Amino acid sequence: MVNFFLGQQSGYTKYPCFMCLWDSRAKTRHRVKKAWLTRENLEVGKANVIKEPLFQRKKIILPPLYVRLGLMKQFVKALYKDGDCFKYFCRCFPKLTTENLKAGIFDGPQIRKLINDSNLEQA
Repeated sequence: MVNFFLGQQSGYTKYPCFMCLWDSRAKTRHRVKKAWLTRENLEVGKANVIKEPLFQRKKIILPPLYVRLGLMKQFVKALYKDGDCFKYFCRCFPKLTTENLKAGIFDGPQIRKLINDSNLEQA
């Protein structure tokens, strides 16, 4: 929805982020490059912007839960599936299927449980 409000192209685009110029197609640089150039403005016709924005970018506030859901999903997908940390997640959530765990599908209470878990750092 954020891309829609900012006039950005939807779907699999080269620059999907509305805050930076992260190149989604540069697979070899994803784990290597940590700091991508920040997006200064939204110019129509450049970097996947197809329309004038409906809102100013600085007025969009993302709820913390959605940020946590996205980060948690990326974290779990990057884990080694036979490693100790992934096995710890399986023990913490025995009712979740392994497909949901591998895909990183968690809800808010599950994420809060993991964030407050002091044993996660040792796993």
